[in-house]
Amino acid sequence: FPGSSSRGIREFASAAAPRLATAGEAAESTRGTNHIRFLLPTMTLRLTTDIPVSYVEDEVWFLLDEEVALILHPDESLTEGSLVLAESFERQTTAFWKQWSRSLSIPLDRQEAVIRAAITLKLCSYEETGAVVSSLTTSIPSASKGVKPVDCRFCWLRDSFFVVDGLNMLGATDALQQYLKYLRNLIADFS
Repeated sequence: FPGSSSRGIREFASAAAPRLATAGEAAESTRGTNHIRFLLPTMTLRLTTDIPVSYVEDEVWFLLDEEVALILHPDESLTEGSLVLAESFERQTTAFWKQWSRSLSIPLDRQEAVIRAAITLKLCSYEETGAVVSSLTTSIPSASKGVKPVDCRFCWLRDSFFVVDGLNMLGATDALQQYLKYLRNLIADFS
C-alpha cells in the first residue's frame, strides 16, 4: 500500500479469502513464491505481493516498517515488481480523477468535499453498461446483532436518478447519457 498510510512502523495483518457467491465457500487456492492464485468457477485471480505469502494465507500480524503492495489481478505474471506497479497505478488513478474533476462545474465553497462526493457517485456507475448501483458495499450488516446483511448491488431507478441527476448538475453529463443508454437496452430486452 504505497502512500503515507503505510509509513512508519505499525502492526499489520492481511487476509485474502474470496468466497463463492453461491455457497459462501472459500475459493480453492494455490500458492507461488510471491502470489496466491484463487480458482473461481468463471476465472482465476492472482494476488501478487512483496510481503511473505504465508503472512497473507495465515493472516499473520507483522510489523509494517516499509511500503508494501498487494495487487489483485487476472492470473497473469506481472511485468514489474508489485510495489513499482502499485505506485504506477496510484499515479495513473490520481491523474485520471484530477482530469475528470477539472471538467466539473463546482461551486467555490466546499470544492474538496464536492469533488470527493462526485467521484464517489461516479464510481457507482458501471462503465460497461451504464447501470448505477445503489451502494458500493456488499453484505455489510446494517446493525450489530442478528440483522441480515443487505446487499445493495442493484440498479434501482430512483437511486440511479439521484446519482445521475447530481452528476448532471455538476456537468458530468456522461453518466446520464450512459444510464439512459442502459435503460434503452433494458427496455429493448423486454420488447
